[in-house]
Amino acid sequence: MTCRTEQLYDAEPYESKFTAKVSDIVKTGDKYAIILDRTLFFPESGGQAPDKGVLNMSGKIYEVIDVQIKNDIIYHYIDNNDDTDIIAKKCEVKGEIEFAYRFSNMQQHSAEHIFSGLAKRYYNCTNVGFHLSDNEVTFDYDIPLSKEQILKLETDTNRVIYENRTIRAYYPTQDELLNADYRSKKEIEGAVRLVEIEGIDLCACCAPHVRHTGEIGICKVVDTMNYKGGIRISILCGYRALEYYRELDNITSDISIRLSAKREELGEEVDRIVGEKQEIKSKYIYSNRRYLDMLYRHVVNAVDDMRMSDDNYDILAENDNDDILSEHIITDDAIILRIDDVDGKSNRDMVNELKERYPNRLTGVISKSDKGLSYIMGSDNIDCKRVAEYLRDNLGAKGGGSERMIQGNLNRDLTYENVAAIMESVE
Repeated sequence: MTCRTEQLYDAEPYESKFTAKVSDIVKTGDKYAIILDRTLFFPESGGQAPDKGVLNMSGKIYEVIDVQIKNDIIYHYIDNNDDTDIIAKKCEVKGEIEFAYRFSNMQQHSAEHIFSGLAKRYYNCTNVGFHLSDNEVTFDYDIPLSKEQILKLETDTNRVIYENRTIRAYYPTQDELLNADYRSKKEIEGAVRLVEIEGIDLCACCAPHVRHTGEIGICKVVDTMNYKGGIRISILCGYRALEYYRELDNITSDISIRLSAKREELGEEVDRIVGEKQEIKSKYIYSNRRYLDMLYRHVVNAVDDMRMSDDNYDILAENDNDDILSEHIITDDAIILRIDDVDGKSNRDMVNELKERYPNRLTGVISKSDKGLSYIMGSDNIDCKRVAEYLRDNLGAKGGGSERMIQGNLNRDLTYENVAAIMESVE
């Protein structure tokens, strides 16, 4: 029977190299899991990603791609290697973790403890979720917080960092544990490990932490979102925060150059551009409406003047409307207009006006979109859901709606034949 793995990272979070003996080798799918009698590798646990590093076994280097823990036994997963099965149990192993990655995780996790300890003290928040991986650090509180409250927590977290307070991780005695007022996200079976930040927080935690808050460097809130009635907060600390600020600095520098504006004037410049854009949009919408009003009048005149041929297709009377309406489909049962470069609301208004004037016809607008072609169709007396079914089943359309109006996307334009088939299917 394999014995529990001695967790060296508990007492030596700053060590990166260790020696151990192989206790067992387990094959899982196309991967091998190496079980050691002792390890510095922190396994995935408590929402934190595992350590990275390598194992040197019998003179061969194996990259550790995952570390998991089950029943106090730690499994070091390595890529499938043909010679892995010849590694003798009890052989000596040299292991080395990627300390820069370990230390970064220690910075992030210790900062979260400060932040959450203060949140509990100030606003009685309970931490109900935590995730620490290569590129994100998030934690969830059970109640919402305002921008001002988050700013205060961020400010005071950094104050605690600069005060360089002591952080101690230890296993308390049973009496100490009974009298300790500590935070914990879940009930813990077995020995409880406490992480104490001097005068700030006491929390049950299995992960490595820095020994002094000053080692965190800085803590910056980079995102927040409402989450399950509470709030989800994202932070970055230490070198990760530096990389984040460098990226922002590059972005603002690039924007400053492109807009020919000083950085401190970017806000004003953006306001000016937004104002110009709004003015152009207003003129664009006004122009659209004038164009659609003109088109509407031509359509009405054409419908009033048209006569039907024997094959049930419309032949427009010879007048000035012919050229304007040549791209549109107008039949005895439908009016489908092709209108590009017009805003969606104006297209919808056009459909509403047409279906109000011609309640017994299928009316619609087709226009270019990012996905090919978009459509809006409506009718007061034709079941548009059945039209949507036809479009989906026969033309590969996507979309939906109600009996009176539908909208979605097409991968090709409609033809007179399509419209005739649609009308026949909904009769």
